[in-house]
Amino acid sequence: MAQDPPGRTYGAERGLNRFEGFSDAVFAIALTLLIVEIKVPGSPDGPHGYSDLAKAMAEQWREHLALLLCYVVIGAYWLQHHYSGRIYAKSDHWFSAINLLFLLAIVVVPYPIRVWCFHLGTRFEPVASITLVAGLALTACTWMAKWFYGRSRRRVMDERLAPDFISQMTRRFGIATLVQIAAVAVAIAAPRLGVAIALACVAFFLLPQPKPRYRPGQEPSADEKQSE
Repeated sequence: MAQDPPGRTYGAERGLNRFEGFSDAVFAIALTLLIVEIKVPGSPDGPHGYSDLAKAMAEQWREHLALLLCYVVIGAYWLQHHYSGRIYAKSDHWFSAINLLFLLAIVVVPYPIRVWCFHLGTRFEPVASITLVAGLALTACTWMAKWFYGRSRRRVMDERLAPDFISQMTRRFGIATLVQIAAVAVAIAAPRLGVAIALACVAFFLLPQPKPRYRPGQEPSADEKQSE
């Protein structure tokens, strides 16, 4: 089977070491800062005037829920980022620029999650739900923008990957993104159902994804697989 001609790239082509290193650092900082948002009872910025410490901590359940959901969402995207290290082979200017947009979405996504957690069960829950689902949908869209740019005539994807594997992952990521977008409309009519759909879609990507498949005779060597 003839290989597809590579697409035109822009700017300087580089390997993925610095690209992945920077992205991993952003993920690490985003995950680490989540716990800083929870103020310990008795601390300068934490709750005061309580007579039962256990109850005071339990009353912070919204903050604990926000921490858990943020960790799951960001963690799911980090897993896919880690997974895609076997799919992308290099970077260029626009691929890096789109990745910056994706990382911006990762840094920002805790905000809509916290908005929803702090307004769950209040009269503001409908608006908070739309805010959360829209934030998740935008994050998914930036991921897909990066995927479509890299996929177009294999600009930055490993040219050895089998076309049917690329098509399978395009369908998988694409359907998930469409579901996230559709969840926004659902959230307008049924806030909690829309949130449940969006979060379930993210949780799906905590599961192992298909093992990359390559063109016959072009599989990476064992040394190459172990080198990263």
